[in-house]
Amino acid sequence: MASTWKDLLELAVAIELECAALYEVFAKTFADKRELAYFWRLYAEAERYHAASIRIHQSAMSSAQPQGEQGYDAESADAAAFLAEIREERARCERHGIGVAEALRLARRVEEHSAELHGRTQFFKLFPEFGDLLVKMADEDKAHRDLLATAEKRWG
Repeated sequence: MASTWKDLLELAVAIELECAALYEVFAKTFADKRELAYFWRLYAEAERYHAASIRIHQSAMSSAQPQGEQGYDAESADAAAFLAEIREERARCERHGIGVAEALRLARRVEEHSAELHGRTQFFKLFPEFGDLLVKMADEDKAHRDLLATAEKRWG
């Protein structure tokens, strides 16, 4: 069955929430380092905010039916693979722990990939209202990535 824009949005929400869960694992891992734990909780909150933003837009457009709706199989496959990767990393970190430098590198990679996925999503051509949100989210992910690079210099 072909993936639709609604399927892609569900995956996008799941990715944002899984990123939040990963960052919460980091916050718990570094609970004894107050500033670092707070840093990761803020990152987790930003991911939950992204998920909520997608849900709000999705709800507002729930009855919309684009003309000539396209399939998004390739984008959905990429998003599903990314979601699986984040879940695996979170599970690994919960089981084995993670060091500060590795957590920062992993988060930077996650933010970079997330920004790339947001920037590549094409359904906003059918729904321009979503384009602004996705551009904003991609820009925020890039800013998060850059902040993580700075954090690596400080804590890594």
